[in-house]
Amino acid sequence: MDSELTAKIIEWDDVKGYGFLQVGQRKVFLHRHDFAEHHKRPAVGDAIRFMIGQDAKGRSCAKNAAHVNDGGRLTVPTILFLLCLLVLPAIALHKLKADFRWAGVYALMMGTLSYACYVTDKRRARENAWRISENRLHLTELLGGWPGAFLAQRQLRHKCSKGSFQFVFWLIVIAYQVAAFDSLQNWRLSRMIWSAIEHSLEHQR
Repeated sequence: MDSELTAKIIEWDDVKGYGFLQVGQRKVFLHRHDFAEHHKRPAVGDAIRFMIGQDAKGRSCAKNAAHVNDGGRLTVPTILFLLCLLVLPAIALHKLKADFRWAGVYALMMGTLSYACYVTDKRRARENAWRISENRLHLTELLGGWPGAFLAQRQLRHKCSKGSFQFVFWLIVIAYQVAAFDSLQNWRLSRMIWSAIEHSLEHQR
């Protein structure tokens, strides 16, 4: 496999969606379709990591391109928002008299696993290698790793712009919030849903 290079954009036509990278003494063609992921609009001066490849006509060009500094930063509002999302589940665990030591170890383990999966998938996307399936990413979130996934999406800027993926991710986060709230209400909502299901089944008999 060819080595990965880093160069800056010296020309970019935003209308046509292509430009050139300065690699040593030569210019390398770069098209927006050759980005492995799209997190920001390319502009002159951007540092790009890429592989040398060929276009349909056999001409040299950049492939599997990615912005070197496309990762996001974990800002104070981001951390505060995550802490707010953790408040309700923490209160629910306290009411259920869960051992916070074991709960904390499990949450940290799953969060780390989920974060690591995002890191691996992003690296593989850049290398055009076999990817981790979205179902597996969602499974780690569903098993309690969603806080780690939340941080990974923002710090790595990975999977944060795909609507269908974000829909499932936030569905999982909301499910945790609803379950925590329902537990504080002595599972009133769950009992109502279960009663409705039983009532519906009785009518079908």
